[in-house]
Amino acid sequence: MNVKSFMECERKSLEKMKRYQLPNRFKKIGIGIVIISLVTFFINKFSIENIDLKLIAKYGILIGLLLISISKEKIEDELITSLRMQSYTFAFITGVIITLLTNPLFNYIANIISQKHQENFQEVGDWKILWILLFIQVFYFEFLKRMNK
Repeated sequence: MNVKSFMECERKSLEKMKRYQLPNRFKKIGIGIVIISLVTFFINKFSIENIDLKLIAKYGILIGLLLISISKEKIEDELITSLRMQSYTFAFITGVIITLLTNPLFNYIANIISQKHQENFQEVGDWKILWILLFIQVFYFEFLKRMNK
């Protein structure tokens, strides 16, 4: 196999992955998973307080948001593809700004206001970063779709 055919094969596989999306019915499944996970999370928070259930609910929210994010629309045209890419770009930029600037700053200010012992800036966890990115992408994509109707 020469280099040119290898590169062509890799390009084709990248094109397949770039266009990969789940069927539209997975959006409803994702919404269901998010709702069930949120209800479980709040029930656990206020009554059960099981650490394992909390973790399952948190990752259920992420999985549900991911399913919503990568599911096709009923009518998947060039406008929807463009809006989807804009929402991913916006989510990435906003997520980085929130993660690096506002979240540690708000935690620091909250510690000062609540008169806790002053802590250094706290690290933002992986779950929070992924949740921010996926939530912003899904929300902004839906917002863009409604603005372009």
